[in-house]
Amino acid sequence: MAVDKPGGGGGGGASSSTPSPASTTDRFLKIVLSWDYLRIVADSKGADKAKGLQHVKNSYASVEEYLGVFEPLLFEEVKGQILQGRRNEEEEEDEVGLDWQRGAVASCAESEGFHKLSMVVSDGLRDIVCENDLLLLSKEKFEEGVNPTAYAFAVVEQRGGKDNLSLRTFVAGEIKNLNVARPVKSSRLQRFASILSTPNSFLWILKMCSLSTILREYSGMHSVASHPFKDLILSASENNRDGNDQNRAWNVPQPLMDYLKTNLNGSQLDAVNAGLSRRSFVLIQGPPGTGKTQTILGLLSAVLHSAPARMQTRGGFDVQKHGPELDIESKHANWMKASPWLIGANPRDLIMPVDGDDGFYPTGNDLKPEVVSSNRKYRAHVLVCAPSNSALDEIVLRVLQTGIRDENNNTYNPKIVRIGLKIQQKQSGVASDGGRRGAGEQDRIRASLLDEAAIVFSTLSFSGSAIFTRMTRAFDVVIIDEAAQAVEPATLVPLVHGCRQVFLVGDPVQLPATVISKTAQNLGLSNKFVPEISSCWFSRANAQNSVSYASRD
Repeated sequence: MAVDKPGGGGGGGASSSTPSPASTTDRFLKIVLSWDYLRIVADSKGADKAKGLQHVKNSYASVEEYLGVFEPLLFEEVKGQILQGRRNEEEEEDEVGLDWQRGAVASCAESEGFHKLSMVVSDGLRDIVCENDLLLLSKEKFEEGVNPTAYAFAVVEQRGGKDNLSLRTFVAGEIKNLNVARPVKSSRLQRFASILSTPNSFLWILKMCSLSTILREYSGMHSVASHPFKDLILSASENNRDGNDQNRAWNVPQPLMDYLKTNLNGSQLDAVNAGLSRRSFVLIQGPPGTGKTQTILGLLSAVLHSAPARMQTRGGFDVQKHGPELDIESKHANWMKASPWLIGANPRDLIMPVDGDDGFYPTGNDLKPEVVSSNRKYRAHVLVCAPSNSALDEIVLRVLQTGIRDENNNTYNPKIVRIGLKIQQKQSGVASDGGRRGAGEQDRIRASLLDEAAIVFSTLSFSGSAIFTRMTRAFDVVIIDEAAQAVEPATLVPLVHGCRQVFLVGDPVQLPATVISKTAQNLGLSNKFVPEISSCWFSRANAQNSVSYASRD
């Protein structure tokens, strides 16, 4: 089912001004929750499903044009996921015996254009649904010979206490045109709204699919208007403020650089050097077995232990100047002058007070200095993402097994956090150490762990979760592995939190990203990671060699 576009058109459904995350989420939910499930099923069997939709382009003149192409395709993907999710649920229901479940409306209140419900449901249903799951609510079961007249979608806001679900639904009408905010009246939704207004009314409930991932992609797509990389995303052109990449280059300590030269091949070393140039985007591509993961480890070593070649000042960039290096004898002589206690008593200790009035109280020299280890020397804050948990865990395993290298070419085990779907279970022990804490305290602890980590590992989808918005320290670098397996909106999700540099790593000849909707797939939402034919923003670049880099400047 294609969302109608006026005039077949060029305009998108958003203005150039950046909407708030809440308004973006509300827009998405109002559109999806207003849909008619039976019409989605019927339209999926039609022939002209791409009417009014545009093919993904290589460049875009404005944010409006960009959103005008991608937003309808993303909604087509939502419809594809609803249909596939229902098929998957039916297979699971055959195994565990779950199908339509009955629930009672405990309370209903209108808020911000939505109807927010509290429903009493069975333990079996409550256990299988999660936040942002899409449900179908209906007065009647969808069975053969039954013509449902009052039904609507609802999204799970939270699982409340025992046998309770908090839901959100939209019954003001159907939104059929992305450019028109006013919904079209629907007798189906009017009948459903009358049921909600009846105390203790019963409804049949059917789980459809999860909206978490695609909702984060939608928010990431709408962040383009305020994105510091907006020009790169739209037209693959970067406004280089400095005019020379060398002005932004960072230097790697010589012992670390010697290690990288010894353990990386020429193409891999080129990729690391491209990263040290501090260009906004660096593309690294190569087929399996060419050492992309090894390149990522080299990048992590270099990024965490490099220093700027030029220091930025108000008047521009100033080259750091150093005097001539001294020979070892002169160094020792200066060290002794600076640390005379190494060869005798501290001269300051020879000046003893006459009495205690000047505050002299001996300590017995029993205070031991704190040893600062290498794991506290990191400078950059790095986020490493991948489309799937398996691809991400492969990198985490390599970091844990081999570590990376520090500035002195020693094995360096950085403080890392692997964040994922089970973070609440993994952190439950931490939260219980100081007694019972509320959800706010648990979130504060999780956010502090992310702030303190040198490297944070997350899937692309989970990098858009609320826990990242509570961080006080932004990421300096984002590395996206297996970028070819992600659709374009997914790669924008981790960039919402702000960063200075992005590395995109992938295989140019592997299968394209998985897109459920055939309509969206045919219109380019799943284009391969190949610069010549891909219209994804990270692939609009020139690439060379087996493992190479291509910057967009």
